[in-house]
Amino acid sequence: MNYSTNFFSDLSKILESKKNSRVSHLILGWHASFIISEDGRMGVGFVPDSRIEPHTARPVHTEALMTSTLKELAGLYVSPFPQEFAAASAACSVLVPFTENGGRYMDAVMTCARGDKVAVLGYERDLVPFMRDWGWRSAFFDDRFAGRQDCFCQGEFSRAVKEAEWVWLSPEAIRDRWLLSTQNILREKKGCFLQGPGIPAIPEAFSRLGITHLVVPLGSDSEKIEAHISAGGSAWLCEALKWRVFSG
Repeated sequence: MNYSTNFFSDLSKILESKKNSRVSHLILGWHASFIISEDGRMGVGFVPDSRIEPHTARPVHTEALMTSTLKELAGLYVSPFPQEFAAASAACSVLVPFTENGGRYMDAVMTCARGDKVAVLGYERDLVPFMRDWGWRSAFFDDRFAGRQDCFCQGEFSRAVKEAEWVWLSPEAIRDRWLLSTQNILREKKGCFLQGPGIPAIPEAFSRLGITHLVVPLGSDSEKIEAHISAGGSAWLCEALKWRVFSG
């Protein structure tokens, strides 16, 4: 059965059942987005790389984002536009959050792929050192950094996935719909990681697409997180965020 066509409709139904609120703060940083709702909830989202796709916005467009409710922003999770997806992913993490004390520490999970081939979509410089410390045989696929050590053209990723035992995806795989077209391939792997931030806590929906592990940042110190993201910081390097792994 093809579950990809139902993914966004399933997410929409779940979002509709959640408590709505207007947005108090919306920050679209260099490497992450951040939202605080008027009722005090907060969330961190994913910002697409501006070097791949320029981030441009009209005043009317910006005003529409700033005056939206959480549910209105979360509805833009289907959008391919960088600003809209960045705001939507943060709103989704507010409306459908992971349990703050849940999941497992990353170091306790990442030994599962030690010595195996791992195909990684996207070269995230803050993440690469972790993967090498885990002992993974990682091959990265990203047109921005092709030619660096173990980094190849993105067009070769689909072939590499077939040869790898494990797959690692960023939220770009949702935004560009790559994830929604490869569920049969992913189910043949030992496992597949989907990395946040900005991933809603719907492991059963992701599991149907072949995702076995969801990697997300959790934290409650909104002031420190907001300051870090506002200054252009990465969610990987924010001391107020702790990364956890949830099984799909």
